[in-house]
Amino acid sequence: MSANDDWHIRHSLQFLDQLESRRYRSQRGRIESRIDELLKDPFRAARSERLRHEFAGLRSARVADATRLIYRICQECRQLGEQHRLPLDCCMDSSTTALTLNLLCLSEHYADMPLDFDFGT
Repeated sequence: MSANDDWHIRHSLQFLDQLESRRYRSQRGRIESRIDELLKDPFRAARSERLRHEFAGLRSARVADATRLIYRICQECRQLGEQHRLPLDCCMDSSTTALTLNLLCLSEHYADMPLDFDFGT
């Protein structure tokens, strides 16, 4: 993946496990392409949209017909004061740059998503 110099990426352990799983192996190239798009414009790329209700504060980007990449943008989270909604470890760490994309998981059905994410820190 070619990273934009301005944005930093953090991968949850759940996301990394999914990326290596048989279930998403055939979509890996497409997933990496979507991440590259998100690094250019994380607010609009890949039909990105803000989630609501119990997943408020997170974003979804289309990977394939049913597959979505779930992520959070630190800048948006801080501006909207959403650190208390599904808090990540970076919410408590002021040294994390606002230009950070937290790649949380891949999902086909939001109901199957975990509500807490481990970054191994």
